[in-house]
Amino acid sequence: MIPLIILLAFLLAGCEKLESVFIEEDLLQRPQAKRCMDCHADIYEEWKESRHYHAWTSEQFKIESENYSKLKCLPCHAPHQVDPDKKPVLRAEFKADGVSCVACHFKEETKSMHGPLKVWSPPHPSKKDLAYVRSNFCAGCHQETFKEWRRSGTIKTCQSCHMPDLGKKDLIQKFPYYLFHLSKPRSSHRFPSLKAKPEDLRFELKDNVLYITNYRIPHNLPTADQGDPRLYIIARVYYRNGKVRTVRKLLSAQSKQVLAFREPFPLKLPKGEIEEVRVRVLRKLAWKKEKDLIGEFRIPSPSHARGGQSTQGGGPQ
Repeated sequence: MIPLIILLAFLLAGCEKLESVFIEEDLLQRPQAKRCMDCHADIYEEWKESRHYHAWTSEQFKIESENYSKLKCLPCHAPHQVDPDKKPVLRAEFKADGVSCVACHFKEETKSMHGPLKVWSPPHPSKKDLAYVRSNFCAGCHQETFKEWRRSGTIKTCQSCHMPDLGKKDLIQKFPYYLFHLSKPRSSHRFPSLKAKPEDLRFELKDNVLYITNYRIPHNLPTADQGDPRLYIIARVYYRNGKVRTVRKLLSAQSKQVLAFREPFPLKLPKGEIEEVRVRVLRKLAWKKEKDLIGEFRIPSPSHARGGQSTQGGGPQ
């Protein structure tokens, strides 16, 4: 009963005095990410499943950075502070946390945690900041992909795809703080590396050239500032004389041969009277050895499609 009376007295005196009682000073000293788990357990567990969590410690990054000797690669893998449009600087502490909670949410200039929602958080000051829902928040590290996105002219943001909406969720799991909060709209902190769907691609066969178009993904396929993600195109060409030929094409961000947004990519096929082309499209992420199938497609020759009418390409088999 006495603690309840004390709490009520603080509430009557004002929230600022209450916050000064509950504030946890170490949260303003850039702690390790696991410190955030004390209150934000659900978000922390999501982040641990993300590539941001593995940004510094992944074997692939160790190899590509030549055991952390390529200094230009390091800041984005352990940033001190993430700000819109600015390439970050490398932080000195807790590099193994990768792209951590504190790196994205703590701002030196305000000594506060920032985020897209207005919240009351006694353990640390918090400020609503709409920069977190805009694509340029990601631009400092994902510079090339951001440029591709901007050229696409889409109204979708990076966050709308790579931080998908989870509906209303509790932001805080720690007692007693969760008692003071209603559920709020929340986005995933897994930052999924999405795979293109079959319907994202379009095909057109014309004069022994197969045109492949990334029709719905508002950046290059594949895309990356660093690393070497790849797209594999395997076209099996069936001719009217019964012959079959196979054409293979490797696309990669590093080679600059990619499927740019709504720019048809020409794949030249061997000469001959084509009856049909069957295409398999696969992708390989930079940090994985195995390939993933995006789709299998059948593209008839224009003279055979729709009773002799031309076709805009094939759909999945």
